[in-house]
Amino acid sequence: MAIDWITVSAQIINFLILVWLLKRFLYKPVIRAMNKRKQTIAERLNQAREREREAKQKIQLYQVKAGKLKNARDRILDDAKLEAAKQKKQLLELARAELHEKLDLWQRQVVEEKQEFMTSLRARASENIQAIARKALHDLADAELENQVVNTFIKQLKTVDKKTRKSLSEASEPLTIASAFELSASLRDRLSNAINEHLCPGIEVNYTESPELLCGIELSRGGHRLSWNLVNYLDELNNNIEQAFSSIAPAREEA
Repeated sequence: MAIDWITVSAQIINFLILVWLLKRFLYKPVIRAMNKRKQTIAERLNQAREREREAKQKIQLYQVKAGKLKNARDRILDDAKLEAAKQKKQLLELARAELHEKLDLWQRQVVEEKQEFMTSLRARASENIQAIARKALHDLADAELENQVVNTFIKQLKTVDKKTRKSLSEASEPLTIASAFELSASLRDRLSNAINEHLCPGIEVNYTESPELLCGIELSRGGHRLSWNLVNYLDELNNNIEQAFSSIAPAREEA
């Protein structure tokens, strides 16, 4: 039987190619995977041993700390007993001091309430007297009284100092006259003429009513004000009432 060397050679070449392919694409990847797996297992074993060693060290450290904590706890309990006795003594002393303080406070409050009552009494008396005076002045107001108020205010305009006169004349805002009662046309003319003559020549005057002025007149412009008002007299009356009550309050307290 003749041997077909060409066929044999082809089969040998195919076999060698197959071996090379298996080695390159099968054996090497498997070997690399096995080596990598082996390395991973070794690293995990090393990590486990390291963790076990660290755990043992932590256990020993915790045991040491537990012993120290027990000793510290005993010291703290002893200190707490001493501190409790000390606090008890301090609290008793504080309670006594607070009791004396509250007694002093109560006495001061009694005195303050008495003073507040006297102050309220003075204020009410003053308010009632002022209210009566306001009502009486309001009831007595008539044309003659209005004329006298305007005359008094014009006299005041004549005595205004140079500095105030200059400030009023240089202001840019409108000039307003407020009165507690409605001014007649003749009284407005008199006031306007007096203002133009003594304060601000050629200025237009606006008129308005303000019952709070209590039979008074007030001139205002640019934050500057001139006024004549019976409230000033009532304030003086109020001060006299205050002084009268102040003079009798000590006598009542001594009694």
